[in-house]
Amino acid sequence: MKTLLPILTIFACLSFAGPEVSYKEAIEGNKKNGKPILLEFYANWCIPCIEMEKTIFKDHDVIKELKNNFYFVRLNTEKEEQIFCEGETLPILYCVELWEISGIPAFAVLDKDGSLKHLTTGTFEKKTFLNFLKAIRKK
Repeated sequence: MKTLLPILTIFACLSFAGPEVSYKEAIEGNKKNGKPILLEFYANWCIPCIEMEKTIFKDHDVIKELKNNFYFVRLNTEKEEQIFCEGETLPILYCVELWEISGIPAFAVLDKDGSLKHLTTGTFEKKTFLNFLKAIRKK
């Protein structure tokens, strides 16, 4: 039983790991297989962002949809990280301004060139978010 417990713990952690990947992983993966990149812009102080993180992004169906069909990248607007947007590598906040993101959470879908394909802001309930993801896949 002592050896079984660590194995079960590792399995549980892997099974319920979040759906997000790093920005670099998303870009590299997208170049290989064309799976769309979904960026979420959030901030630590954003109450709706926190609620979505605690509920929507912990939901089994949402995690499955994101892992199977997207490279999901969470970008904290308070960090100095740089991303590729509209042909340039720029700080996250510059991309927020360039794409005219008016509030957070915001969700951006990028094409293979890193250009903005779709943008929406606001929170989602589970069913609406899953419908949003399925609609993006069909485009």
